[in-house]
Amino acid sequence: MAVSRVSQREIVEVPFQLPDGSIKPHMGLVLSTEKLQYAEDGMFYAVLISSKNINPEFTMEIPNEWLMKPLSKQSYFVTHIVTYYRTDEVIQSFNNYVKRDFFDAIMNKVVLSMFDIEIM
Repeated sequence: MAVSRVSQREIVEVPFQLPDGSIKPHMGLVLSTEKLQYAEDGMFYAVLISSKNINPEFTMEIPNEWLMKPLSKQSYFVTHIVTYYRTDEVIQSFNNYVKRDFFDAIMNKVVLSMFDIEIM
């Protein structure tokens, strides 16, 4: 499914490269703004969403009330796995978004996981 753009806070499916080197389609939350997509030919950043809580220090449970539509199973933001993509790499868009009120907490956890600093 080719998409022309994605929006910050949108959940999409993209081919994540995992720490073991394998590449698997996974859901991801778009972190970057549309401004980056326009400036860099469709480029955006996404954080991995997984149903596995493999490394709890770097994951964040996703409560259904944080989303516009609930996910089919319990899932987690894997906040230390952030990758850049182009919009032509999006496998699927789910027309689902993280509610604005919860997005800052996710961004803070991503920054804390990767850089050990808080932005809030």
